[in-house]
Amino acid sequence: MPDYAEVNEYFQKRMEESRSVWAKRGKEARIAAYNQRLAEGPKTWRQMKGMPLIIHEIKHVGNRPFMWGFLTIALGTVYIQTKFTDEMRANSDYWQTFHGSGKPKAH
Repeated sequence: MPDYAEVNEYFQKRMEESRSVWAKRGKEARIAAYNQRLAEGPKTWRQMKGMPLIIHEIKHVGNRPFMWGFLTIALGTVYIQTKFTDEMRANSDYWQTFHGSGKPKAH
């Protein structure tokens, strides 16, 4: 048979839980909860912007194949750019038009 102190403690805990639930009801409580969510910052990906959103998307399991592809293309681009010699620049119509003298080479 439960002791009087145990029963009393149980009902005290239940009363605290009930009071916390009652405090979360009503228009004022909803406004306070909304303001608290705004103060704590974005929690879902739909509310994120900039770098936090990019980092979140990189970490997402469904985007891993895309991110591996993106990394491969980025590293390949950096590698090719470092191997682009002055001779290649001189023979490149694109380079001469947009980065060189500004005039395309005559064919």
